[in-house]
Amino acid sequence: MTETEIIQKCKAYDKAAFKELVRVYSPALMSVCVRYMGDRHFAEDMLQESYIRIFNNILQYEAKGSFKSWLFRIAATTCLKELRKKQVMVDSEITDYDVSDNNETFTLDDESGIIKIIEELPLPYRLVFNLYVIEGYSHQEIAAMMDIGESTSRTQLTRSKKMVRDLLLKYKVQMTH
Repeated sequence: MTETEIIQKCKAYDKAAFKELVRVYSPALMSVCVRYMGDRHFAEDMLQESYIRIFNNILQYEAKGSFKSWLFRIAATTCLKELRKKQVMVDSEITDYDVSDNNETFTLDDESGIIKIIEELPLPYRLVFNLYVIEGYSHQEIAAMMDIGESTSRTQLTRSKKMVRDLLLKYKVQMTH
């Protein structure tokens, strides 16, 4: 089934098309959820919630942009709403960040390696990093989504980038090309 067929049949509430959508997009959407939630168990819950929202809103999808981007936006928004509900997004300084020596090595071509680095960022920094660097949102959009100031978004991005550099050194990441 092509992407267009999946979309059309999902809009007609075809169960086989819903199953195909889940089969095709679950790995990528799970990766998005893990990046935001930092925990596979919570990410699985958010993946389920994301599919509920996708199915409830499939009729509103207009083929103006990428379908995959639309799905990713729903997954990211679902995770952010859950984090906000649990009131874990804080605006305070992060003081428990530690980069210690570690002999573990992985490559950036390995998705699990990239996720490992992102997961180690403190939650507010991880969220801003994901939204800005990976999802491509502006600081204005991030501020609105996370209910923080634009300057806070900029500051957290700067700090998260420094932490990512430190983590790359910590894990002695090997760049392969």
